[in-house]
Amino acid sequence: MRLRDALIVGIAQIGALIPGVSRSGSTLTAALFLNFKREEAARFSFLLGIPAIALAGMKEIWVLWHARIPFEAWSILAFGLTVASCSAFLAIWALMKFLEKFSTWPFIIYRAVLGIFLLTAVGTGLLK
Repeated sequence: MRLRDALIVGIAQIGALIPGVSRSGSTLTAALFLNFKREEAARFSFLLGIPAIALAGMKEIWVLWHARIPFEAWSILAFGLTVASCSAFLAIWALMKFLEKFSTWPFIIYRAVLGIFLLTAVGTGLLK
């Protein structure tokens, strides 16, 4: 990976600001267009999300800390974070196994066609 590749994939995260565009999907697609292998693209995409996800989580914990929520709420939050983390790691593991055997192009094409349809529908007033 070159610095240019990392910058392009990093900039692709901006696409996630568009409603309906996933951060991992936009970075994965950018990496694939740069001729990364599917597994490499997915791994880099997920690693790139760690700082953003961690900072967002820490910001929310900061807000909750200042809201002075009771101890019981913190224990529920800790349980929820544990379950969410385990399910996220399981989902990433399953996706990595999937990408070892199958292409992401059908999903990319589906998302592009859906995006064009939604933009056209909103632009023509079909969807409000």
